[in-house]
Amino acid sequence: MHSLATRVAVALLLLLSTPRAVWAEGDEVTIPLIPDGKPDPADTAIVGYLFRPNGPGPFPAVVLLHGCDGLSWRGPQQSAWLFMTEYARRFVHLGYVALIVDSFKPRGVSEACGRPLTVSPSRRAWDALSAARFLVGLAVVDPTRIVLEGHSHGAVAVLVAMERGRWQAPERFAAGIAWYPGCTWNKAGLTAPVLILIGGADDWTRAAECRSFVKRLAASGEEDFVDLRIYPGATHAFDVPGETRYVVGHRIEYDRAAAADAWTQVEAFLHRRLDR
Repeated sequence: MHSLATRVAVALLLLLSTPRAVWAEGDEVTIPLIPDGKPDPADTAIVGYLFRPNGPGPFPAVVLLHGCDGLSWRGPQQSAWLFMTEYARRFVHLGYVALIVDSFKPRGVSEACGRPLTVSPSRRAWDALSAARFLVGLAVVDPTRIVLEGHSHGAVAVLVAMERGRWQAPERFAAGIAWYPGCTWNKAGLTAPVLILIGGADDWTRAAECRSFVKRLAASGEEDFVDLRIYPGATHAFDVPGETRYVVGHRIEYDRAAAADAWTQVEAFLHRRLDR
């Protein structure tokens, strides 16, 4: 019979030598930034929070980008963190590995509402591409089915990260989901299909600009690359639960019906675009 010390040593050896197959929900991971082509050479790494389904995979994956309020680490309720983790869990339920990227905390930024260039969409797009490279390195992820999803400030980064001809990184997203983005940031078209969800009464990012974006894509023969859903009467961040409020002068009001339909659109879009 082996001694207790021997059994402990063997157990530790097995633990350290066995690849980790299951992450705890929301494990913090370091995401090295792709070194070539960074908008800011001073950036080296960001952090992310990883969620995954049970089973060996390979699974499709989604990179999630927060809004201008970051992940609200300093807020008493951490509302943005709870909001983003709810979406991560929804994707896990659909069979996706989900990676929430924090573009703000590693840079010493708490929020950027009203100051969108505090951490620019270009820097966040590079964060997203670096997160895709990180996911490609995981055996449980299908590298051909990585989706980019973002809200507001993060949705702008989705359109920038997927702008045709802009980036030299080899990573490519199979599809994108942009919740109430500013649609004027993408000038050259898309590298993959994108679903845009926006409120008709949004006074922060305008639905009319997204209509113009879609018309521009249609004129260049890329109309199949974008699905636009506009919810009449819905404001900016219509899927964020809570009391009606104003953020830097813009009205935010939860619209339960619009939020529910928008998630239905997300599921249908993913099925249509990735499950072929």
